[in-house]
Amino acid sequence: MECCRVLAAVLLLPLCNGLLINSAEKNLGAMTFQHQATLDQNGAFVMLWSPLEEEIHVEIQVATTGFIGIGFSPSGGMKGADIVLAWVDDVTGELHVHDRHATGMMIPLIDKQQDITVAGGYQNDTHTVLRFSRPWNTCDDPQDMKLSGDTTRVIWAYSYSDPEGDMDMSIHDQRGTKSIYLREPRFSLPKFSEDVKSIDLVVEEVLLPNSMDTIYWCQIYRIPGLVTKNHLIGYVPIIQEGNHEQVHHMLLNECHLNESSVHYEQWLSSGGRQCLTANMPASWYYCSHTIIAWAIGSEGELFPEHVGLPLGEEHGGSDYYMIQIHYDNPKLKTGVVDSSGLRLFYTDKPRQIDGGVIMVGSDVEPTMMVPPRQRWKTIGICPGECTEKSFPKDGIRIFQGLLHAHLLGRAISIKHIRNGVELPTVFKDMNYDFNYQQQRILKEEMVVLPGDTLIVECDYDSTKKAKPTFGGEDTDDEMCLGYLTYYPRMELSSCLSAPEISHIYKPLGVKNVYYEDKVSKMFPMDGGGSRSIDTNSIKEMDKKYLENPAGEFEEINLSFVLKRVIAKSPKEYENKTLYDLLHDSRTWQDPKVLAELQELMHYGTHQLSCRRTDHSRIQGISETVRYPDFISFKPLEDDDCPSSQTESYVGYDVNKEHLLISQGGNKKEIAVTGGQGNHKSAATWINNSVLQFFFISLSVWIAFMY
Repeated sequence: MECCRVLAAVLLLPLCNGLLINSAEKNLGAMTFQHQATLDQNGAFVMLWSPLEEEIHVEIQVATTGFIGIGFSPSGGMKGADIVLAWVDDVTGELHVHDRHATGMMIPLIDKQQDITVAGGYQNDTHTVLRFSRPWNTCDDPQDMKLSGDTTRVIWAYSYSDPEGDMDMSIHDQRGTKSIYLREPRFSLPKFSEDVKSIDLVVEEVLLPNSMDTIYWCQIYRIPGLVTKNHLIGYVPIIQEGNHEQVHHMLLNECHLNESSVHYEQWLSSGGRQCLTANMPASWYYCSHTIIAWAIGSEGELFPEHVGLPLGEEHGGSDYYMIQIHYDNPKLKTGVVDSSGLRLFYTDKPRQIDGGVIMVGSDVEPTMMVPPRQRWKTIGICPGECTEKSFPKDGIRIFQGLLHAHLLGRAISIKHIRNGVELPTVFKDMNYDFNYQQQRILKEEMVVLPGDTLIVECDYDSTKKAKPTFGGEDTDDEMCLGYLTYYPRMELSSCLSAPEISHIYKPLGVKNVYYEDKVSKMFPMDGGGSRSIDTNSIKEMDKKYLENPAGEFEEINLSFVLKRVIAKSPKEYENKTLYDLLHDSRTWQDPKVLAELQELMHYGTHQLSCRRTDHSRIQGISETVRYPDFISFKPLEDDDCPSSQTESYVGYDVNKEHLLISQGGNKKEIAVTGGQGNHKSAATWINNSVLQFFFISLSVWIAFMY
């Protein structure tokens, strides 16, 4: 389009390089927006928006009479950002609006193609207001950014004065960035009925050490007065004022041991302790089934009207709960005392169905590794063998989920495989932000059946790190997880995998090692393949914790276990630890080592962990798993711009089990009768020669027939 578009109700002068609106038509009129967010900490910059099918409507209200700007950035910075800049002339009252783009830390350039529709704007004594809309995809690449359901880094800025001209302006006085899901509904608390109660589970004045950037703190709780069945229906975080930078994420876990009161009642009055170290009582390790996963950026969550999480052992839940808080203090700020936690909402009028939470992805192990200075991918597999054994016969229905990685995470998605065919991806965030982890609420529930496979894939960027990064609990470690909330509740709590240790040392040229069997999980008593747990031993171990106060804070570094893996051969590596080899910069100078390591971590054998809510393993399934064979249907072209003449894709209709072919807006269906492909590498679409030939031929045929 040559010039910008505006609503007919607004009088304007269209300009090829922007818009100039007569102040006489500044009244915007009432408009209800679906979402609202305050972008700064002082409440000076408010954004309202409504996501429609083809476009997004935005209004910004800023406490200034100078210029205002809002943009969408791939990284949260100026470079590559798609920006709308506006101001009202103090003398003439004219509204100036431009669709711009930034190439760096300089005045944003005016786009040749103006892709915003300005509904109007005005200035009063205190504020400047602008309302506009734009398509999700303006087809103005690279000057505009295609918006989607991924995390969007919204950048904002304003000045206390107007610019002298379109390209003559001083630097902004205030600026910032905030990550937002533009397409998702924003969280808001309703007015609850009288049957809904609340309880605050907060930790007791935790003094953070100024010598460690990461600690995990745990405390045991019991919800009193649960005489009849109650349902947990939602929660909000309680973050102590001034500690928002330090409280990174919180988990609420159920505690499951026989005679639970014997093990946990004694801890209710003892305060909390550091988690996952020698300071943590043995019984606390069996508080492992997560029912709430909150992370920074989230405002809380509410479950659907027909679903609640059961409270109380006799009603399918638990009597005792453990809160786990991850404190992140990279600046080593001193004197931080925290009493944060969660406010739970529950009702004694049970809802129709018991819900639950399942954790899928990569087990938190040091074998989940990201080499330095790389763009890397890791996976975690929940195989069909586990879901077949543990899912109800009609499957589960997932209605929301949280995707979780740490600082290197750039993208997370969950593949869903059924009968050897990949289904449409429901959970994905290709622009992941560690500091914005809000639950994803699905418009349509995701049905996972017994025998289905879920694969969590995480993309990382370690190009600025000189050392390898390992799976672990520290902020500088990495994770690749999904917490999926579903119904009806089942016994399965987690379904995780991690690469075998041999896949780490063999690409380095190490052939044999000592002490490989000592790389084990942190749990003191696993329960093995059965459900028998030596509770008497747990009682004895817990006695010393009751008699002695918690010790000094300890570092949590799971990668240290790699120091127990010592090379036996060849001679050049003899008696060197795997930890030292992986921290030797020369290790990462050979592209062949990196290629083989990536291949083995992705497609090699993984150790499988398929566990119940009491942390016991599901019996009768393999201890290892490999990347499954499946047919992957991907778009042939991902271009929905009007200029595209041959938009094509291949998809799969879950209900009809039909292949969907689309080209130029026309669609055809072809029944799929069976067959499996082997999804072997990133460069291979379908690694089965017969199927490859069929689909390539099919694509060529479509191109000629339409």
